Amino acid sequence: MGTIYTSTAFREYAKAQVTHADILLTKHAESALSLCRCGRLHPCDEHRHWLEIRTHFRQFLVDEQYSSEVQQPCPPNPTRSDPSTPYDLG
Repeated sequence: MGTIYTSTAFREYAKAQVTHADILLTKHAESALSLCRCGRLHPCDEHRHWLEIRTHFRQFLVDEQYSSEVQQPCPPNPTRSDPSTPYDLG
């Protein structure tokens, strides 16, 4: 059967898959006249495959970018401390 990954191990695996897909998508990018760099019509089968792989594994990394950021609470609305501009004229 397959390997059971912890969430950290799976994120690392997903990162590696996305990186690998990015490299191969560069090798199968559009060259000229709607041709792939491999000589076939763009997008070639390889390009489509690696685009699907990257899309599949990137969905598992979306939450990671937000969880790594420290979310600071919003500061309260500052009160006006300038006495020359009154809040209420009445």
